[in-house]
Amino acid sequence: MSKDEAFAQAVEQQSVTPVKAWVLTWARDIEIARRPDLAARYHHATSHLEDEDPDTARKALEELTAVLDEALAEVRQ
Repeated sequence: MSKDEAFAQAVEQQSVTPVKAWVLTWARDIEIARRPDLAARYHHATSHLEDEDPDTARKALEELTAVLDEALAEVRQ
């Protein structure tokens, strides 16, 4: 969801929840970008998500999930 979509939903729903969700996603993405280790893992995983080998694609999805979870946990502290 984009920032504009989040704000539009907030107005529509009369709630700040969509904006909070967008800020959390934005902060997670910034955390990944500012940490070379996470950024490398993120890019490696995303580049293998559509691998022809199902096992490779599954492992990439698991790694991507781990990276996103780690970054999210860091910004929630």
